[in-house]
Amino acid sequence: MSFKSLQIRYQTARSLPAPYAYFYTLTINPVATNAVAVNLAITYPDRDDIDDDELIAEGYTRDDDFSWSGQLPESWWKTIANLVRKTRLQPIKEDELDEDDDFWEITIDPDGGNKIQGKPAKGDDWQYLMQELIQASYESMGRERPFELVYLNFNDPQGEQELQVTASFAERTVKIKRVENQREQTKILPWSTLQHLMSQVYDHDYDPDEAQLKRPKRDGQWLNLGTDEWYEISEFRALTKQLKDLF
Repeated sequence: MSFKSLQIRYQTARSLPAPYAYFYTLTINPVATNAVAVNLAITYPDRDDIDDDELIAEGYTRDDDFSWSGQLPESWWKTIANLVRKTRLQPIKEDELDEDDDFWEITIDPDGGNKIQGKPAKGDDWQYLMQELIQASYESMGRERPFELVYLNFNDPQGEQELQVTASFAERTVKIKRVENQREQTKILPWSTLQHLMSQVYDHDYDPDEAQLKRPKRDGQWLNLGTDEWYEISEFRALTKQLKDLF
């Protein structure tokens, strides 16, 4: 199903307290260049009674409300249109929502048809894509950088290896650069690679007290996630295998 406009209203479940609770309104319209025009507004309610120190400890601030209007490229248009095409909407019955149920209201104005409105039968598909789109918005306005990862392997008998991963949510691209014995190679991977990689990367707890704050020069296998910390990950066999297999 191709569409002229798409609007999403979403709110986290009533059981989710501040500062984690939020709601957003998102409007998406195709534009002539096969890109999409995006209008996004996110609000984090009920934070007035929370101390600033507690907010900071949870990784938030007093004013995290956010709005952005801009364009995202053709890759986003294809992804959203594909999900719209597969989506089955169900009637919205707010009075039947449980404390743990998120609120969804999706309105689709299709080409050559009447508007349809409802909640998605499979909310998880929309939930994941919308989180990616919010991240793309943050990146587009310079609030956050693309996802970056560096992997160093000093244990390979063929010599020191370095793998650099840069994933742009705004562009939906995953770029990899491999450096081995001072020779560089680059590669573009499918966007779906990032979801598998991040699930493996963030499946582990990294202790900042055990991290090195300078780039390691020898011994072990090391992971950097775009901060000052370098973590030794030789014991994480599934993760190191996945990183080696990327290229």
